[in-house]
Amino acid sequence: MLVLCCAGSAFSQDLKDISRWKVSLSKAGAQPGEQVEVVFFADINKNWKLYSSDFKGDIGPLPTEFAFNPNNAYQLVGEVKAVKPLKAVDPTWDKAYTYFTDKAEFRQTIKIAKSGGRISGTIKGLLCSNEDGLCVPFKESFEVH
Repeated sequence: MLVLCCAGSAFSQDLKDISRWKVSLSKAGAQPGEQVEVVFFADINKNWKLYSSDFKGDIGPLPTEFAFNPNNAYQLVGEVKAVKPLKAVDPTWDKAYTYFTDKAEFRQTIKIAKSGGRISGTIKGLLCSNEDGLCVPFKESFEVH
């Protein structure tokens, strides 16, 4: 039991080395009534890929998901959009999926309802090695204001 705990801890450390996330707003100081974008940007290590958010997860790869904590300071407008992902076809299922290498960007439009609110939530997805096929699920929290 102790071995599994320690192995999991070491594994999580490696996960931070595979991708690094930055979350920001497209415009600082937005006023109530204005629309801005929450920008999610990830640096991805060489020889790894991050699956995008714009395909159905019924073919094996899991799409990246963004969950926003409810807050009356903003409203979501539309869906999260992936910015220029690469596209491939899964040979097993003969279905297309999208992914990123090196860098990934996603954007979510929000409408500001109150000044000074915090926008928070989680990012969940799958990173896979292009060298050995190892896939690592991840979940990260984010917060911007």
